[in-house]
Amino acid sequence: MSEIKLDLKYAPWQREVFFNNSAKFTTIEKGRRSGFTKGIANACIEWLLEGKKILWVDTINTNLKRYYERYFLPELKKLPPSMWKFNYQDKQLNINGAWLDMRSAEIPQNIEGFGYDIVILNEAGIILKNSYLWDNAIRPMLLDYPTSRAFIGGVPKGKNRFYDLAMRGMRNEKDWVNYQISSFENPLLRKDEIDELIAELGGAESDVVRQEIYGEFLDTTTNALFTLAMIERAFGAPHIHEPQGVIVWGLDVAREGDDESVLCKRAGNHIEEMKEYRVNSVTELARVVMGEYERSETKPDAIFIDTVGIGAGTYDTLCDLGLSGIVREAKASFKASDERKYPNKRAEMFFTLRDKFHLLSIPANEKLKKQLQMIEYIYDKKDRYAILPKETIKKEFGVSPDLADALALTYFDPVLPKIITSRADEYDSGW
Repeated sequence: MSEIKLDLKYAPWQREVFFNNSAKFTTIEKGRRSGFTKGIANACIEWLLEGKKILWVDTINTNLKRYYERYFLPELKKLPPSMWKFNYQDKQLNINGAWLDMRSAEIPQNIEGFGYDIVILNEAGIILKNSYLWDNAIRPMLLDYPTSRAFIGGVPKGKNRFYDLAMRGMRNEKDWVNYQISSFENPLLRKDEIDELIAELGGAESDVVRQEIYGEFLDTTTNALFTLAMIERAFGAPHIHEPQGVIVWGLDVAREGDDESVLCKRAGNHIEEMKEYRVNSVTELARVVMGEYERSETKPDAIFIDTVGIGAGTYDTLCDLGLSGIVREAKASFKASDERKYPNKRAEMFFTLRDKFHLLSIPANEKLKKQLQMIEYIYDKKDRYAILPKETIKKEFGVSPDLADALALTYFDPVLPKIITSRADEYDSGW
């Protein structure tokens, strides 16, 4: 380290995490104002004086400017002016030939292609909602230097990619470590003030406090329709054969080039399989589905097809191929059966799925698990339950919830089985 002495202050946890810890990948689930940003800003100055190359990724460009002026500049002024320079346009800090690049996560593709000694992901609970940032941009660049390291910190915001990475540290995987830092560990905050805030937010057991003060990952931090506990319970549920269970397929048709068409096959309460297709032609997709139908030992009672956009062409072709009595249009914008509760069928089918979820057995599927956690509900102007549109989900998470939609489509409308008992009170529930 340089012989220049800086009077940089650290809380005990900051010194432990940034200097005593030697893991390649460090995740920090933290409470509000725990001191992560200021602490790692100080550490960056020391690392730059050691000649390290650093990347700092944050939510938006205005935050980067504010952090530089609030956390870096007061400390940099203690150094000789000739030693350092900050370029506001490029958001690059240079100290004695070493540099810190500050980048926004808004367009993760622009971050690719460079190697760094240290990578910092701030507000990880927000910026890692889009897993592309880590999987495609950050993780590959950490291959450039054997000694490169990553510090991934933020207040948890549901169980997204940040949670996946933190779990690797929680499981003590090689090269990974996880820290959980509450707001109480910032020595500059008064305990009685934090206690007052906790009381205002509903007490220590409230979800808001557990997330924002204690830095916990929760299933219920947003209006998530499906909790992780629900999903994992269904993945582990045994398959119980139901002789009179209806067989329903749901076909979600890809709308854009990077989306996938997904066929979900449900028999009663068991999800038999989910098949993904990258087929550009509606005719070709229809023939693929027709082939699945012809090869199936037990034919479906109904096939619900998302007929928004090009899905209508797939539906028409399947009708022409002889399935007009089986395929059914399933537009998300159709009126709900219960218009007092739901503004459209998309909301109704997802809430029906949730109501039935405790009965389901589903083969473990990591993509489906992540996509189900993306589904959030909101309230419309009439206080009805609505589901966030696919376009909104894709913009936020970087992927379309095609598998989740295909599963929900199997609950688009009630379906009666082809085999019906003689007594009216023995009809299947219709799902």
